[in-house]
Amino acid sequence: MRPLTHSDAHQVAGWQYDGPWDIYNLIATDDLPTAADGYSAVTDSATGRIVGFFCTGPEARVPGLDEDLDVIDLGVGMDPRWVGKGHGMAFGGTVLSHLRRDHPSTPVRAAIQAWNGRSRQLVRQLGFVEREQLQCVQDGRSVTYVVAILSTTAR
Repeated sequence: MRPLTHSDAHQVAGWQYDGPWDIYNLIATDDLPTAADGYSAVTDSATGRIVGFFCTGPEARVPGLDEDLDVIDLGVGMDPRWVGKGHGMAFGGTVLSHLRRDHPSTPVRAAIQAWNGRSRQLVRQLGFVEREQLQCVQDGRSVTYVVAILSTTAR
């Protein structure tokens, strides 16, 4: 774990997801998020290479999801070369362990696009409970999210 740098953000912007996951592809600009925006890099301990990132707070909230001071909002992204290859639990567990060190008693909230069964299954395996659905307009499209909570007693 380390703060996400501008160079890291450009590397992440180069990641290309296939199929319906291509909605997660970023466009490289000079205005990419970094640690100053609440982003952290998750690196491979053996190589130091970025395998993913996470953000908390406002950057993790999707349009229409109201701030809740009693939870930590969490957003994540993983290098598409690692996606679908059994790394999700280790990646997610690493991120959650990091959050628990700084916020041991605060529930974590995540919003997952409703169609993304793979990510929904992962958050359930990590101990999150799906609480509600949220409909919003994002990039001119109607999008449905599932909002899930991980309580401090889970896991």
